[in-house]
Amino acid sequence: MYDLLYVRKRRRRRIAALVSLISAIGVTSLVVVSFLGRFVGTFTVSLTNSAVRLSLSEKQAFQDTTSYLLIDKLKPFEENTYRNLPGADILDNEDTEYDYGKNISELNGQETLQYFKYTFYVKNVGSTIAQYNMNIKIDEKSKSNDGTKRTLDETMRVMVFENDPRSDEETHDFKVYAKPSHEVNYDKFGNRTYQEFISEFDPKTNKEDDDHPLADAFLADGKTVAKYSVDNFGKSDIRRYTLVIWLEGADPDSDNKKNAPVGATIKLGVEITAYENE
Repeated sequence: MYDLLYVRKRRRRRIAALVSLISAIGVTSLVVVSFLGRFVGTFTVSLTNSAVRLSLSEKQAFQDTTSYLLIDKLKPFEENTYRNLPGADILDNEDTEYDYGKNISELNGQETLQYFKYTFYVKNVGSTIAQYNMNIKIDEKSKSNDGTKRTLDETMRVMVFENDPRSDEETHDFKVYAKPSHEVNYDKFGNRTYQEFISEFDPKTNKEDDDHPLADAFLADGKTVAKYSVDNFGKSDIRRYTLVIWLEGADPDSDNKKNAPVGATIKLGVEITAYENE
């Protein structure tokens, strides 16, 4: 059941997303562009093989292997919160549709997304042992045109699952990334940090505990969310990735005293670069 606080907040904040995943020569790019109140959006995946042959698929069986994937016309995004997301076994699942977070308004029947998720697989279909780097980057962003000059990355959360689907034990390992905090917080050991909380926090102490975890911070260059590396990616090896993106309603930069950052846009690029294992 959703907290009424966040239901009220979501009704005031209607943000649409344009999502596109594009790749060439082992490079995969995810693009998320958010507008206010528009029903537009695409999500595409394209792959051009190089000397190291990787392939993409939405299914582990790779029966539908393709160099191009497309999701069109995403619905508007609502602001959401971490504790309202479903479990990892639902999110990190090829059978869960990208619009599983769809919500239909009881007031006007409008469909919105509380979060976006997409699961895909990377497979080595060549005969060469490969390695690859995956960088999740902020390619572009623009400030809101409502006079506040805010940007969406202030409240955006990016959850990244990375798992081997053929392991003996089914796993759903993930990390959550957020832009560094404007204020000093404290980790479980009392160390000062500028890591942001994933969601709620105790404003009196700003200290991490089991119920209020800190997110992994975007990298220091301000343009990179996270970096992943895979070595010794052998013939027929597979990795499963799931990306979950939402705007965190419990972030200090998003509270009931503020409206959504009207007109703000952001583009995320997930670049997977493959080459022969050294």
